Amino acid sequence: MAETRIVAITDDPVVLRGVERVAAASGAAFLSHPSLSDATFDDDAPTTLVADAEKPEALEAVSGWKAKWPKTLLVGFVSTHSRTRWEQAEAAGFDLVTTRGALAAQLQKKLKEWQSGPGKRRVRVCDMADLAGRLGVVARLGDLPTGPVAVYHFSGKVYAAGDVCPHAGALLSEGALEGTVITCPLHGSQFDVGTGERLRGPADVDLQTHRIEIEGGQVFVALG
Repeated sequence: MAETRIVAITDDPVVLRGVERVAAASGAAFLSHPSLSDATFDDDAPTTLVADAEKPEALEAVSGWKAKWPKTLLVGFVSTHSRTRWEQAEAAGFDLVTTRGALAAQLQKKLKEWQSGPGKRRVRVCDMADLAGRLGVVARLGDLPTGPVAVYHFSGKVYAAGDVCPHAGALLSEGALEGTVITCPLHGSQFDVGTGERLRGPADVDLQTHRIEIEGGQVFVALG
């Protein structure tokens, strides 16, 4: 069995101390590199990789790490609560994004979840407060491994469903929405965005739906 390893790519002393404590508590080996250019990896995938999500080179590297190590937990930390930087890190593909001060506690919690279901990923959509007064389509997420997803808000509930009609590939979110029923703008197929159920053809299969998670006042779409 491969050794359990937590790798940190940073020279931030607060982050390094916190990650080292988590590694010791979980019985994992701890390795650190001051920067991405100094990092070397062998053939065994790290269990967890922690990197500074404010570094452009780290954001660019995430997709490659994901492709090479699909079961590795990728953690990005930021030094501020900047929504833009947070969203950039989420969009890049980090499985967990947190501030440097909260990293150790968040990592310890996430590791327990990851060990019971490795490979899970979620994407941040918005703050719950941003949904006040907004109904219908509230977000379109195009660059996802599952394909385009549309997020809907109706009667205080949030739903996420595939945004491509399985009949001819039109974007469903450009069609008319009545309650939770979306009508394809191209050929009129209808689907319930809450359940994914096909209600009317010519499409003959249901839509894929995704679980919505609300945590810390923020809305996430769970992709796996």
